[in-house]
Amino acid sequence: MSSLWSAGLVALALLSSGVVYGTDVFFALVARSALRRVDEASLTQVLGHLHAVADVRMPLVGVTALFSTGGLFFVAGGWPTLPGRLALLALTGLLSQLAAYLLVAQPVNKRQTAAAFQHQTPPDARALQDRWDSVIGLRAGALTVAVAALIGVALHLPR
Repeated sequence: MSSLWSAGLVALALLSSGVVYGTDVFFALVARSALRRVDEASLTQVLGHLHAVADVRMPLVGVTALFSTGGLFFVAGGWPTLPGRLALLALTGLLSQLAAYLLVAQPVNKRQTAAAFQHQTPPDARALQDRWDSVIGLRAGALTVAVAALIGVALHLPR
């Protein structure tokens, strides 16, 4: 493949992964602490409506990150090359984040969204948020590995 194609693919992988990375790191470093200071009704309303929007828009970004990173593995030469192995490491980070999201965070998102739309506060609102928070560090860490590995790919692609 041409170096222009490789550069474009790594840019797409970095940009799309960066959106997910920035979102999760923001929640890990800022939002989690701030949300502990609000009452359960506010927590439910804000996060329920936030998740309603994010759960519609973010999948396109995440799928773009996964497919561009997976494609990058092949464009970079696969397992025998350092850029190929770094792309695989990035893909592993993305898939780890996705697994934590699907298994833990998404069910919480759905409950918070439903409660917000019904103008209700679940009796376990704080426990729901604690469950969501339990994987945000893992998600942010997995995405840090993914983005760092993608930067490594960008630095080691043939010019």
